[in-house]
Amino acid sequence: MQHVKEKMSRYFRTMDYFLLLIALFCSAFGIVLIYSATHSMDGGSTRYMVIQGLAIVLGVIGFVIVSCMDLEKLAGWWRIVLVVNVLFQLSLLLFGYEDGGNKSWLRFGGIGIQPAELGKLLFIFTFAKHINSLRYRLNRVRSLLMLGVHLLAIMAAIILPSHDVGMSLPYVFIAVLMLFAAGLSLKWFAGGAILACAAVPILWQVLSNIQKNRILVLFDPAIAPDTYWQQEQSRIAIGSGKLFGTGFLQGNQTQNNMLPEKQTDFIFGVAGEEWGMVGCLVILIALMALTFRAFYVAYQAHGQVSSLMCVGVGSMLLFQTFENIFMCLGIGPVMGLTLPFFSYGGSSIVTMYLALGMVASVSRCEKKRKLEGLPAGEHMISEDTERPGEKRFIEPPVPLREQFRQFGGKAMELKSRVKIDWVPKWKKTDSSRKQDDASDDSGDK
Repeated sequence: MQHVKEKMSRYFRTMDYFLLLIALFCSAFGIVLIYSATHSMDGGSTRYMVIQGLAIVLGVIGFVIVSCMDLEKLAGWWRIVLVVNVLFQLSLLLFGYEDGGNKSWLRFGGIGIQPAELGKLLFIFTFAKHINSLRYRLNRVRSLLMLGVHLLAIMAAIILPSHDVGMSLPYVFIAVLMLFAAGLSLKWFAGGAILACAAVPILWQVLSNIQKNRILVLFDPAIAPDTYWQQEQSRIAIGSGKLFGTGFLQGNQTQNNMLPEKQTDFIFGVAGEEWGMVGCLVILIALMALTFRAFYVAYQAHGQVSSLMCVGVGSMLLFQTFENIFMCLGIGPVMGLTLPFFSYGGSSIVTMYLALGMVASVSRCEKKRKLEGLPAGEHMISEDTERPGEKRFIEPPVPLREQFRQFGGKAMELKSRVKIDWVPKWKKTDSSRKQDDASDDSGDK
């Protein structure tokens, strides 16, 4: 019993309350917006509120469970997780349910699950470890091809059954920022941008007429009047809210059901109409606070896998936030991506809380290291040799033996807790090994 109390005490001491409290604030504000959006709909708001409330509870439980895990210890299973993720997406071929023109849902009674939402977290986990496994040769063509196949396999598994290109685009943005954070040379990004531009005519032929019209309507409203009408109603709603909004349950576009998909895709339009620019800024500041917190935890993380997972979560939040807002303002295509923590949808809410749980897990590990007195920069304690032909600009690592000497009588305790984050696969030459052994012996004397 005492052991359980100690574990709970340590959990509460290392919990990242900033992440959880901001997420709960966003969810509470989201429930208010969903209530207003569904108030005038047939059947009222009860069903939507119950489902959203249950999703938030499940999300918080998932947040706690994931935050208790040491995800780096599970990273060795990344290949299995990758296969599971691909099969999870392809399950839509057999069990998919069409909603909104795309076969993107799995239905279990009255419960719907969108595999592409949960798949983002599995992709972040596997892609982080895959990059880490190639960290010494990241800028080589073969490594980039392997990572490209990783990304394309997931995207193909999403698009093949559902034909939902919009749901696959966040994966590209996540992968790009994770590679940037991992130190991929800028020349590869420049080359990738050129190839992407060159591939536009080919990719354009793959898109359906509806998907093409969602892009073209941004330049000519006459091309797709129905799509233009949706975004036009959103712009009218946001514009009519002015500075402080028309008031709760007082929005003309919202309460007269002129705003389409107002509880999901266009929830930002409801906020703009009834809460004005002030309400929109509150939403933006709250979501940016979560995003920058994820990037900050990534910066503080002691291991590359942990750091990249936090970058992936921050990238996901960043992309979905601005894509949804741009869509509501009519300056971005309609892609069906929800506004994180605010839009109605069980899969979206649970996914976002699980994502923050990943960040909280890394944050807790760093706080536990400080409480246990582990040295900073522990991931640099193993030997590092410069690979021929590669330039590496890092500080010289502190030898493990030297750190044990500095801790004196606590050396054995440190040995039991120390964690080697990486060890190069190549070995030193015999001559250099003999020189190190000689220097160690002279140090012992």
